[in-house]
Amino acid sequence: MGRITIFSLTECPHCKRTKGALANRNIPYVDINLSYYPSKRNDMLALSDRLTVPQVFFNETHIGGAEDTIKLLERWDAEKKYDTAAARYIKEIASVADPTDPRLEVPTGPPVQEAPPPPRNHDEDDIPVPNGDATTKKMTVLALTKLLMERMPKVDLPYRGTFYKNSFRGSMGTAALKEIFKLKDNEEAVAFGKLLQKRQILDHVTADHRFDDTDQYYFRLQAYATPNIINSLRIWTDRVDPNPEALVVRLKSMLGKVESKYTDSKGNMDYLAASKDEQFDVFDEAICEIQKVEFARMEDNQKLAFGINLYNLMIKHAFIKVGIPTKNIQRASFFDTVSYNIGGDVLSFSELENGVLRANSRAPYHLGLPFPTGDRRRRLALDRVDCRIHFALNCGAKSCPPVKKFSSQAIDEELRIVAQAFCEQEENVGVDEEKQELYLSTIFHWYQPDFAESKAGLAEKVVGFLRGEKKAALQWMVSRNDKKIKIQYNHYDWGTNAKESKIYAGSEIRGDEKSVKALFNF
Repeated sequence: MGRITIFSLTECPHCKRTKGALANRNIPYVDINLSYYPSKRNDMLALSDRLTVPQVFFNETHIGGAEDTIKLLERWDAEKKYDTAAARYIKEIASVADPTDPRLEVPTGPPVQEAPPPPRNHDEDDIPVPNGDATTKKMTVLALTKLLMERMPKVDLPYRGTFYKNSFRGSMGTAALKEIFKLKDNEEAVAFGKLLQKRQILDHVTADHRFDDTDQYYFRLQAYATPNIINSLRIWTDRVDPNPEALVVRLKSMLGKVESKYTDSKGNMDYLAASKDEQFDVFDEAICEIQKVEFARMEDNQKLAFGINLYNLMIKHAFIKVGIPTKNIQRASFFDTVSYNIGGDVLSFSELENGVLRANSRAPYHLGLPFPTGDRRRRLALDRVDCRIHFALNCGAKSCPPVKKFSSQAIDEELRIVAQAFCEQEENVGVDEEKQELYLSTIFHWYQPDFAESKAGLAEKVVGFLRGEKKAALQWMVSRNDKKIKIQYNHYDWGTNAKESKIYAGSEIRGDEKSVKALFNF
């Protein structure tokens, strides 16, 4: 009998939404999960010429992705051709023979197991913690950090015109450590504090003094030291995966499992609940490994694939950890301030996109280059801009391209496919031959220099991303000499899939604050 086939990924919220739409109508389907059978990805590409998941087939007819499938099901509901959508499925799909195309065959072999990461070096990375009875036990850096974040004092302390945020005096830290770990005296607490400083769990606020039982010096947990650098819960001292692409894929999978847990059948996610999940804490520590990735040594294709994948992962991480911007002024702060430590270089979203991936090009609505003369991060910039990155980078908004996985080995073909998929959507590229008008995503306006020297050259550039009737129509419009093409930019939907979330506030991730009050209040 006939069937519905879905190519999906385990952590994909759009796949979950599509399957939910079918399940809610009691329509069965078979799932070809590319997380478990990655070799089937080539079959999906050959059948659909799309990288996005899900890709849905009604027998051998390609329906499309999540939006295409859900719209079709809603049309079935409205048409009421049969009593129910399930009845229509039985009559029109299940009643015919099975698909014969071997590329739609459900794999029967054992699923591919994800390659395990290099083992963590717990013997050296874990920290000996006093038991309160002259013995010690070992705690992981994550467990110890979370305990100290809960129990150690954190106040904004003034000194010579600066408020040092989330800090504590040495005497306060000594008393807290003595209480938390049931130590016999202050001397033992100071000794443990010095060990924590040596292991980079805490430090002096300006890294000038050793920990001591004193009111004079201020200290702070590493977790609060650089709040705008969101992969700085700890300083990474563990082993480093020699394969950075595999590392990002593994980290994406870790976060994807958290996302999937808090994403409903409509694709909406509870970011607040996700932020409190223990597995998010595990991810929040694991992402610190990016601090040791050798970004500067990557070849261009690897840097391009790695950079795109990491940018898309950073967005989801930031949405959970620091919140989602909802206004233009918040978005400006979010993209310019929220940062990652990548191989020792601190890069904001804007600097990763415009400084590295756009070959140190000026960002929209900015005056200068991301990396000015003398900035050591200039060495990270790609030699040239590939405009197709704008069909791959996802900033979390509904009008953004969907998130895909890119690889250094196939990045050119992958970018070709996502460019084509993006431009096939009417909300991104619309052609009106009669009016000689071209309707484009605002992305083409913001990054027009990457696509063409002038606005007038955009239409000819876009032709190369199209196929079929739309391509023929735009080619004809470009070839006309009697009437210029009028280009209009579509509304950009900054909405997200958030059901519940924290609202991003730049003040909450701002570092130590200069203030006149701090001159007189210490």
